[in-house]
Amino acid sequence: MSFMSIDPANLASQYTQIERAKKDSLLSAKTTAFNAQLNAIKKLESQLKSFVTQLGNAQKNQGLLSNTATSSNDSTVKATASNKAVAGEYEVFVQQLAQNHQLALSFAPDATLPADGDFTVAFAGGSLTVDLANLPANASLTDLVNAINNHADNPANSGVRATLLRSNGETFLMISSEKTGADQTVSLNFNAGGSDGTELQTALAGQQVLKQAQDAQLRIGADSALTISSATNTLTNVIEGVTLELIKAQSAGDSPIRLQIAQDQGAAKDNIKKIVDDFNALHSLLSSDGSLKNDSTARGIQNLLRSSVQGEFAGKSLYSVGLEFDRNGKLTINNSRLEKALAEDPEQLEAMLSGENGLLSKMTTALEPYSKSFGIMSKKQQTVQASLEVVNRQKARHDLAMEQVYKRYVLQFTQMQVTIAQLQSSMNSFG
Repeated sequence: MSFMSIDPANLASQYTQIERAKKDSLLSAKTTAFNAQLNAIKKLESQLKSFVTQLGNAQKNQGLLSNTATSSNDSTVKATASNKAVAGEYEVFVQQLAQNHQLALSFAPDATLPADGDFTVAFAGGSLTVDLANLPANASLTDLVNAINNHADNPANSGVRATLLRSNGETFLMISSEKTGADQTVSLNFNAGGSDGTELQTALAGQQVLKQAQDAQLRIGADSALTISSATNTLTNVIEGVTLELIKAQSAGDSPIRLQIAQDQGAAKDNIKKIVDDFNALHSLLSSDGSLKNDSTARGIQNLLRSSVQGEFAGKSLYSVGLEFDRNGKLTINNSRLEKALAEDPEQLEAMLSGENGLLSKMTTALEPYSKSFGIMSKKQQTVQASLEVVNRQKARHDLAMEQVYKRYVLQFTQMQVTIAQLQSSMNSFG
């Protein structure tokens, strides 16, 4: 008589799998759910931050409405308009451009500087002095240029720049004010020391003015012209909401440049549509992602989104200017009402959307606690991550417990195998 042989390791593995299956399934389901929730919250936080950033940028960039500015001669005057500009036509004439001050000193090509003495450059708002004794031995004009440009008293963008020019056997030391305007004059002076400074003094005495410091002058109007002066060639406050860039001066007898400011209704509609599309993208994520549907934080955000669009803004409802909800809870645009609002009262529409108490401000205030770094969404992520880590620790403990169960089964089935072998041997002895 023979007894069936058994494999202790295989049997132990099968019994262990049966014993652990239910809890494995439960822990796996929890891991999947928490991972899905964590990924959904991260995605939601990312979209929230992007949306709030867009809202902030729209307010910083002076709102959603847009104007265009066209110039009859862009090579002479370029114009751009903000949403604050008023539609209209203007005539301008560029009498002169703003210039910086440029001086040139002439030297022989192999000129060297005196071994001592002070070279001073005075400019609007300050001055700098180069002690020639501090320059290298047999200092050249290049050493002086470097000393001027790198001087501690030479402020960046508002001081002076020195450079060398060479032409027809002469070397010119050119010194220029960095800013334009009639008050940006530069003056040069040399106080000799003990060494011979004749060459430098001669150059100073014969200095040439390459460019006079001057303001830009712009004439506005055709009949009774108003002349505007500006220290720069970019004028931002002459016509409200319009920036003018003066490119070249006109000659006597030239025709005035015509500027036309008009509302850019297409750009305004695109700006509003972008806000609406991103609003709806958030709504879709909150309402369609299974991991967010039953989340209290997500529901709170969805309620805030909807409530932020309700009520009146600057005395009118958003519905009256073309913004409304459809039956699925998405924000839609009624083009005819929006175009009418843009045409009839763009200032009120701007107040409703981008004003201090407008739609963008209301949505920003509502969503900012959720979108800011270390805000509500960040804390929510930490909570879900902590729950996931708890499950991972449970899995680790379960794996350890099941390892002990497996070892116990191996021991039991090994003992059973020994017992069977002994019985087999006993039976064979009675053969």
